[in-house]
Amino acid sequence: MDEPSDWALLVGVLVLYLAIGFGLEYRAKRRAGATRPAKAATRGLFSERDGLDPKQHFASRMVMLAGGLATGGAGFLTRDAPTVVQVMVMGVVAVVAIFAWAYFDHRTEPREGS
Repeated sequence: MDEPSDWALLVGVLVLYLAIGFGLEYRAKRRAGATRPAKAATRGLFSERDGLDPKQHFASRMVMLAGGLATGGAGFLTRDAPTVVQVMVMGVVAVVAIFAWAYFDHRTEPREGS
């Protein structure tokens, strides 16, 4: 973390995860019929969802954390590579981790009428 670009990359990954988390929360609030889903998603971003088992919520956050650690690990392992390669590898790992997180949340989301 000697270069400002290293910090920018770290902040970029965190912002990406926050944006994806907001998107997932927004989708859940809109599906639930919230009148103002953006505001409800902002409030509910770090709180537990209604009707979601706390163990599932914890597991979801652990999947998110593992994805963040995998992305950081990919950046660490490619620290000697050119910056473009490092960013590309981290981007691919982050996208895969985000899709895994979204898939987990989709599979564990409470269903209507079940």
